[in-house]
This record gives sequence, structure tokens and C-alpha cells, in this order.
Amino acid sequence: MAEFSKLIITGRGQVLLAKMIAGTGDIQFTKIATSDAVYDPDQLEKLDELTGIRQTSLVSRIERVNEVAIKIEAAFHNTELKEGYYMRTLGLYADDPDEGEILYAVTTEVSGKCYMPAYN
Repeated sequence: MAEFSKLIITGRGQVLLAKMIAGTGDIQFTKIATSDAVYDPDQLEKLDELTGIRQTSLVSRIERVNEVAIKIEAAFHNTELKEGYYMRTLGLYADDPDEGEILYAVTTEVSGKCYMPAYN
């Protein structure tokens, strides 16, 4: 079973979060992208975009789990995949009122067991 690291908010995500706290912006999560790229944990906060994007999916559900956490859901299907790949990184995107869509946060798969097979 796949296992992901802690979600790291990117620098641009932190700027958007500050806008929300200051009352000059709101966070609207737009999509999640999968990548087969491998990143070191210390790179994640500095990322502006993912490389090696293999699939994207719109956010299908956002649920408040408790006072300090939310759960964001998206579904990935292999029906259009001609070649399988390992999901090594997930990127959460949000709409910034000043910049447009940004890479808000990133997590990496740590077990090496998150394989998306080709459709056949």
C-alpha cells in the first residue's frame, strides 16, 4: 500500500495562506497532479512546479476532519494510460487571486509501492 510523507506547503502556497489570514484572499483548491519525479524532502518547499507530471485530477471533495485539518480527495484512473508509472510525488494546486493557479503543496511517496498500471 502506498505511503506518503507529510504534506509540505510551498513558498507560493505560504504566500497564499498569508493572504487568506490577512483577509485579502481565499484558498480554492483546483487539482492534484501526479508525477514520477523524485524530489529530496528539502526541495519541496522551494518548488514552483512539478516535473514529470503524468496525470491530473480535479479536486472532488474537501472535508474538514477536525479543528486544524482538512481532507482533500481526487480520483485517478488508468483508463487512458498507455504506459504504467510509479506515483512518486503528488502536487496540490490552488487558485491565487493575484497569480492564478499555483503549486500550493507537495507530498512524496515513501514506500515505493504506488504503481499506476497501464490500461489493458
